[in-house]
Amino acid sequence: MSAVMVETAELQRESASTLTVAKEFRVTTTAQYEEAGVKLKGIMALKKKVAETFDPHIKRAFDAHRSLVAEKKTHEAPLEEAERMLKKHMLAFQLAEEAKRREAEAKAQEEARKAQEKLEARAAKAAEKGQVEKAAALQATAAAVVSPIIPTTTPKLAGVSTRVTWRAEVTNLMELVKAVAAGSVPLNALQADTAFLNNQARAMKDTLAYPGVKAVQDVGIAARS
Repeated sequence: MSAVMVETAELQRESASTLTVAKEFRVTTTAQYEEAGVKLKGIMALKKKVAETFDPHIKRAFDAHRSLVAEKKTHEAPLEEAERMLKKHMLAFQLAEEAKRREAEAKAQEEARKAQEKLEARAAKAAEKGQVEKAAALQATAAAVVSPIIPTTTPKLAGVSTRVTWRAEVTNLMELVKAVAAGSVPLNALQADTAFLNNQARAMKDTLAYPGVKAVQDVGIAARS
């Protein structure tokens, strides 16, 4: 059994014993309060011993991990750049093809609309002349005109897909705040800046008087070995 394993086993026993004592200990008198302080210092000393035992090993492992991550990034960097370039070119092609498709579709739909209007006009004239059957036939033909949908020409590739995502961008924070205050936008649309508010509370303490915010005092015990 290595020295490290023996040392960690002893630390584990000491830690478990310390926890057992702490669970059973109560502070109801001045003497017990003072005794608790002594035990607390002992705990801090034991924590320091734990740190001295494990921190060197953790540092070595962290350094090795950091080195491997850096090496991995070195190998991945050109691949990620190549991926970005190809995706950029493919997306540009998709957008260009979609623009052409929409233009052709709009043109075809306009031609179909004009053809339908001509048939309807001919049907109306036939009806004016009393040519009921001809008018009905022309009207039926006009009704049967289909507005064409031109399919995309971009090929579907196995393992490659186009993903569309939406995101929100706040263009006027004050307008958003007013909308939330008016109830037309959910309160979830806003998030309090807790880092800023905590800094304000530390600076102003109990004089902090922002509407909807209160300064809270947390009290704790600090100890050192």
